[in-house]
Amino acid sequence: MKAASCRSWPDSYLIIYIIKLSDGVACVKRRVMGTAKTRLYGGQSQEARVAERREKLMQAAAKLYGQAGTTGVSVTAICAEAGLTPRYFYESFASREELLLAVFAEVCEHLVADVTAAIDARAPADSALTAFFALLAEHPDLARVFLVETDHHDPEMLKVGRAMLARLAALIAPEVTLPLARVGAMGAVLRIARFWIEGDYAEPVAEVSALARRFVDAAR
Repeated sequence: MKAASCRSWPDSYLIIYIIKLSDGVACVKRRVMGTAKTRLYGGQSQEARVAERREKLMQAAAKLYGQAGTTGVSVTAICAEAGLTPRYFYESFASREELLLAVFAEVCEHLVADVTAAIDARAPADSALTAFFALLAEHPDLARVFLVETDHHDPEMLKVGRAMLARLAALIAPEVTLPLARVGAMGAVLRIARFWIEGDYAEPVAEVSALARRFVDAAR
């Protein structure tokens, strides 16, 4: 029997045993799914490259949504801003609506995380409010995605928004214990923030934060 070469087999095969024969060596193989080495492109795995392209699309979309609104931004424009061809859009998102929801959810997560990190234990509500309005002013594109351009009547977006509202309320209005009063206080804060954004941030952060604080105090 002629010796069989194992080198020609692809990585997705696993040699499970070798039988020595008098006239050669026979390699017995069995295919094992998932045993192939992860192929790298430029030092990155395929999964990492997909994640990187997804993040680029989300950043590009957030920028364009903040500048031009959500209805006037096409998939082609988002891909051009991200430096990607349109075929990569559908690698991560099934539709523009799915992308918008993902951007909104990420903006909410970053906002809550940044406000949390900025809280001063000596004055938690005041520091949370100041951080909230300062972040909106610092990131105007994301602020518009958060409060102006998103469709809060969409069921999935409404679900994300409500969860975010509850988390923000615990930071901004911790002294307000009645659930409806806390919702009312946060509603006032968000309305102030929206009009402030649409007015091109005319008032200083300290002034608008102090105004919002009065509504929070009134709900106690």
